Amino acid sequence: MLLHVQELLSRHKPTELRGTLELDELFRDYRDVSPLGPMEYELTAQASNKRIAVTGKLTCKLRLLCSRCLAPIDELFVIPFEETFQVMKESDPEPDEEDEVVPVTGERIDLRPFLEEELVVQLPLAPLCKEDCKGLCPECGTNRNEQACACKTDRIDPRLEALQNWFKPE
Repeated sequence: MLLHVQELLSRHKPTELRGTLELDELFRDYRDVSPLGPMEYELTAQASNKRIAVTGKLTCKLRLLCSRCLAPIDELFVIPFEETFQVMKESDPEPDEEDEVVPVTGERIDLRPFLEEELVVQLPLAPLCKEDCKGLCPECGTNRNEQACACKTDRIDPRLEALQNWFKPE
């Protein structure tokens, strides 16, 4: 998905961009995320004063794995998107980091990497199937949300094991 810089600068009108992006290649190496369809984008590109502002939203449905119990979670993501590009010549100095613009020197801007990056950044670090997920038993692997197990999960540091009997009545 390419955005033609000079065409956009000369039109002085916003350009609407709508479409879909396949995500299979993006999540190929992820074991805990899989796309349930393409990502849809609805964007508006507006040029003014050698700057191009691209705003809109991204929508996609992903299957994540719960970080505690490994249960699949199907979730719809609606992500706001906003990126500003600064059209520059090769000889122009780099923009300030505080400016938060992406310098562009070519004729076209490929928006795909920016859309993919925004999606990956917005993914939850540790997704949960529910807030009070009990997870898997570290001893037997039983899903504690479905059934309880009789495993003793209290771990005592061997260096402090002697203190275990300190408060027991004699």
